[in-house]
Amino acid sequence: MTSTAAADRRLLAGLARQHRAALGVYLAVSLVVIGAGELAALRFGFPERFGLAPVLLRLALYIGGSTLLWSLLLGWSRELVARLLGERRRHYEAILTAFNQALGLKDAYSAGHGRRVARYVVILAEALQRPAEEVETIRQAALLHDLGKLGIPDGILTKPGELEGPEWAAVLRHPDQGADILAASPQLRHLAPIVRAHHERLDGSGYPLGLVAGAIPLPARIIAVADVFDALTSDRAYRMAITPAEAAVVIRAAAGSHFDAEVVAVATRADILEQFARSRS
Repeated sequence: MTSTAAADRRLLAGLARQHRAALGVYLAVSLVVIGAGELAALRFGFPERFGLAPVLLRLALYIGGSTLLWSLLLGWSRELVARLLGERRRHYEAILTAFNQALGLKDAYSAGHGRRVARYVVILAEALQRPAEEVETIRQAALLHDLGKLGIPDGILTKPGELEGPEWAAVLRHPDQGADILAASPQLRHLAPIVRAHHERLDGSGYPLGLVAGAIPLPARIIAVADVFDALTSDRAYRMAITPAEAAVVIRAAAGSHFDAEVVAVATRADILEQFARSRS
């Protein structure tokens, strides 16, 4: 399920096509059956006895009325399906929010960070002219990209100083841990490969798999840039935030080695930085 809303729209569009086809078949069959009946009426001289107008009126009323009734019934059924799908989408979004809030209970920065990165990636993906379905998938993955930090001890997650070897090893595991959590859910497993790859780097220096260039999914490459931008422009326990312009310089310096050059070119445009700032407030 790459995007709940998009899949639901396709389902409703498919139902509408099927209903139109059903109405067409019903109308055709009705015309054949009623036409046969009217031919029989003509054969037995009904028009000569009662006139042609009552025959034609009965035909029009029957076909028009029954077709309208079927159209209303099918329309009501589509509305019911749409309501059920809307309820399913709300439940799905609630799951995403609950995961993010759970992370916020462990680390307040991580919850706010996920929401900000989710907003940034929507701006980036739309500027990159990605399909709406893909934009929504990237947003969902961005919201939960640090879910694996639930498995990192609090003392490591909020440590103000430099991490030591075993502590850093625990941090390196969080993309895998987050992806494993998502993969266990049928509704969320499509997000797992993106979450697993959000710390990969084009030159293979990232983690956990050391993927190179095109082997890294584009959604993960978009999240990687937004993730670093938000980290650089946010106060952390071990350093103060830098300005968006300064963050853009840092990110540009890593374009083509760590980050996708096309994504960086969009992310560091003045108009995109302004949109980031507005979305953050």
